[in-house]
Amino acid sequence: MKQKDQDRRLLRSTFAVSVPTMLSRIMGYIRDLLQAFYLGTSRLGDAFTTAYIIPNLLRRLTGEGAMTAAFIPVFTQIKKEKTKEKLWKFANAFFFDLTLIMALLTVLGIIFSPLLVRILAPGFGDAPGKWELTTVLTRLMFPYIFLISLAALAMAILNSFRKFFVPAFTPVLFNLAIISAAFFFARKVEEPAYVFAVGVVVGGILQLGFQIPFLWRNGMRFKLGLSFTHPAVRKVGKLMIPGIFGAGIVQINFAISRAIASVLEEGSVASLYFASRVQELTLGIFSIALSIALLPTFSEQVAHKDIQGMRKTLVFSFKLIFFITLPAMMGLLVLNRPIIQVLFQYGVFDVQSTTKSALCLFYFALGIPFISGVKILSPAFYSFKDIKTPVIVAFFIMLGYIGLSLILMNPLRVGGIALALSITSVLNFILLFFLLEKKIGKIEKKEFIIPAIKYGFSAVVMGGAVWYFFKQFEFLRLAFFPKLGVLLSAITLGILVYILLNLLFNHEDLKSLRDAFSRERILKE
Repeated sequence: MKQKDQDRRLLRSTFAVSVPTMLSRIMGYIRDLLQAFYLGTSRLGDAFTTAYIIPNLLRRLTGEGAMTAAFIPVFTQIKKEKTKEKLWKFANAFFFDLTLIMALLTVLGIIFSPLLVRILAPGFGDAPGKWELTTVLTRLMFPYIFLISLAALAMAILNSFRKFFVPAFTPVLFNLAIISAAFFFARKVEEPAYVFAVGVVVGGILQLGFQIPFLWRNGMRFKLGLSFTHPAVRKVGKLMIPGIFGAGIVQINFAISRAIASVLEEGSVASLYFASRVQELTLGIFSIALSIALLPTFSEQVAHKDIQGMRKTLVFSFKLIFFITLPAMMGLLVLNRPIIQVLFQYGVFDVQSTTKSALCLFYFALGIPFISGVKILSPAFYSFKDIKTPVIVAFFIMLGYIGLSLILMNPLRVGGIALALSITSVLNFILLFFLLEKKIGKIEKKEFIIPAIKYGFSAVVMGGAVWYFFKQFEFLRLAFFPKLGVLLSAITLGILVYILLNLLFNHEDLKSLRDAFSRERILKE
């Protein structure tokens, strides 16, 4: 397949993930809005946020992170070299092995929830009832890791067949479950945090159940049986062990950030959460979608020994990601406070909550292009079944993050924790990039750095235009709908200015991106 066709197929796959992801993020916002309304940044907000972190962190590590990174390259290799019978025998064995492991982990998690809460939120023990509430919520939500790990395996299998839309749609069902629970029951109970916790588990059931028919349609038959000795199962397991740490470095950093924030003033943990949700909205719509599409693409290129094609795909991906994330970063730097205000300042989420969350979002925004870059580089290592390299980098990045957080939290309070994440994301990106070059040869850096500089210039001018426009209004005095209108107008103006500047000064690079969409359908394998 020609490189242009590979780029087109990659973009089609990315947008097959992006469309349902965008819908999921909208639903996720409604979910967060309900959480902000009922729980805010109070004791309930801190307790639920921390309790949700624990199963969600394990989901990212054992489910969507390390397991997917280890499984897809092995599955792709077997799909290329072996018969369908052997392929599905491996998939079936891994499914039931994972079922047993996750069931045991869930039971252990429920038993040791009090200890986990003390580790991740050491400051909660000083507030009466806060540690106890967090522990109960953690126990309620721990079955989610069992459900979502199996759902993540289903996603990995379907993605290996380039079926991206269905797995990407399942988070919509997850958010819908929580929204429905909150909408119908949160007002009727004394502690609405329990309603949100039950919604999380129901959402996990829907995420797994929705994908089962599609697995069956693609050829998987669920024959009960364990096979920990299967060579491919053991290979995936061996790759997962270091990947549990390496693939989840961003999530581990988030958990550490909340642990450190728990010793600051009340509301710091929840403020980090709401700011990170806006950051994840920016990352999720495109960066994460591209990362999901890249792993099967890189795995196929490695299986066919097309390293030159891999280098070209990396350059194309960097150009694409910087084109999207640089203006997004600038937009959040300029509009962080009004965005938080319009999205979340309702109910018990007050002006003080907005101030804290906006400060966190400002510093989170600085790292968005580099976090996105890491999401491009990581699948490249995983496609070679090399998870050790990201693990080693992740270890030193985590140490640096802890140190920076402790230093910056004094002058900047909770904002310093967010800034530390952005700084270490830059280091993470640089280290992974040069280590990957040693593995696959020289990547033509000029081909994406020069366009990125142009994108950055356009983004700065865009930011100035948005700032000037926004300053013409007394935003704080406006009612909700005028506020929303001003914010949407500012965002629209920014997009138009950014596109116009790139058409004027970066026409060839913009044309190359546009050409990737020029055909109505791409070549099939």
